[in-house]
Amino acid sequence: MRKLIVLMVLSLFVCSVTKATIAGDICGYVYDTNNKGLPGVGISSKDGCKLYSEGTSGSGHYYLSLGVGTYTIKYTKEGYQTQTNDVSLLKNEKKYLETVVMVSNPIPTLP
Repeated sequence: MRKLIVLMVLSLFVCSVTKATIAGDICGYVYDTNNKGLPGVGISSKDGCKLYSEGTSGSGHYYLSLGVGTYTIKYTKEGYQTQTNDVSLLKNEKKYLETVVMVSNPIPTLP
């Protein structure tokens, strides 16, 4: 019986620690230079042990849940210049990031 109680207490502790490290969410929009929502942009960031990633919707909207900490958010799409955005999140914080505008890579010209 004593082992069962210790196991239950440890389980509750692990659940509470896991919940406390979830900071909240970031969200925003990614547009092209014509002010149109850009679908399929890869949104990613990582901390010491986990990679967080998501893609933009058809309208260019994204939503990413992160742990407590400071991150560099990376926006990538083939044919476009990579963009980054630095963000810090506290426990249970939700942030709307500035709109990101992706600039297309110039098509190389042959000499």
